[in-house]
Amino acid sequence: MEAAVTRTRSDSAQARERSRSAQSDLSCLMCGRTVGYVIENRVFHRTGCTGQIRIEHGMLRCCQCSGTLYREPASALMSR
Repeated sequence: MEAAVTRTRSDSAQARERSRSAQSDLSCLMCGRTVGYVIENRVFHRTGCTGQIRIEHGMLRCCQCSGTLYREPASALMSR
């Protein structure tokens, strides 16, 4: 998965990014949290998360529990 990790700065900036049509949600296999979104092949970290998404051994890791992240189709609210 080739994607740049970008941390959003504010809720309004995040809302603007989401309005561009999210391709998929990033969720954790271990804890089930949705920690980010993929929009136009870029990863945007959710504002509510306190840690940072990390890349370990070529895989994206959860900001909360360090679990492996996976992409799933964007939820109905995100895909527009």
